[in-house]
Amino acid sequence: MGATIWKFNGDSCQIEMVGVTTTPPKGSESSIGCDCTVENNTCHVVSIVLKGYSLPGMLPPQLVKLAYLKEIDFALNYLNGTIPREWASLQLTNISLLVNRLSGKIPEELGNITTLTYLSLEANQFSGVLPPELGRLTNLETLMLSSNQLTGPLPMTLVKLRNITDFRINDNNFNGSIPDFIQNWKQLRRLELHASGLKGPIPSEISLLDKLTELRISDIRGPEQNFPMLRNMTGLLRLILRNCNISGEIPSYIWTMKNLELLDVSFNKLVGEISETANLERIRFL
Repeated sequence: MGATIWKFNGDSCQIEMVGVTTTPPKGSESSIGCDCTVENNTCHVVSIVLKGYSLPGMLPPQLVKLAYLKEIDFALNYLNGTIPREWASLQLTNISLLVNRLSGKIPEELGNITTLTYLSLEANQFSGVLPPELGRLTNLETLMLSSNQLTGPLPMTLVKLRNITDFRINDNNFNGSIPDFIQNWKQLRRLELHASGLKGPIPSEISLLDKLTELRISDIRGPEQNFPMLRNMTGLLRLILRNCNISGEIPSYIWTMKNLELLDVSFNKLVGEISETANLERIRFL
């Protein structure tokens, strides 16, 4: 992975030194997690964290030799290349590759890691369409793909992600409409579509996502539309519908959402008034 310094104590399962400088960068984090059994005195590596070390190398296919590995966190480095297809044979639950220089297409083989609950590929240089095989990740709870160069429509197979709670695809080049199949993501708590490339209108089915606490949509092209029905989202903390070609009035129930901390409906075609009975107890940003 490009580290010039690597000192590891196999007896204690501890990283003593790692990186490209003798002094760890501020905010860096490193750890190896081992699962040990007393009976036969064996340990297996179950997690690897090398975060914020400016590592300039590539992701190692050799991790496939660590058959018990569950969690990988290589965020905040300069890793390049792509995700090794060999990883598909591991029973991983967490992959975080946030803020690197990874590129190329997202490998379809990732769809074979059906144990995944967390996948973050944000802030890289991935391109091409999302592989339909990602729909096999039925245990996935968090999928973060923001700030890449991804294109094409969202594959219909994503409808199978029924356990998803956090979905973010901001700052990409997707095309097509915001899919109405998001109504099937009944566990969804956070949805972010800032400048994703997707077109409007916002599907009316979004009203079925009553567990949402954070809804962020901005910069969608498409026909003029009325304010979406959000009455059932009583737990909303943050609501952004910015530059979405919304016309008409802001519904009166918006002004009585007691948990709402942030409301941004700027750059639309809204008319009317702020309700005289507004009761936004927790609002901080309007």
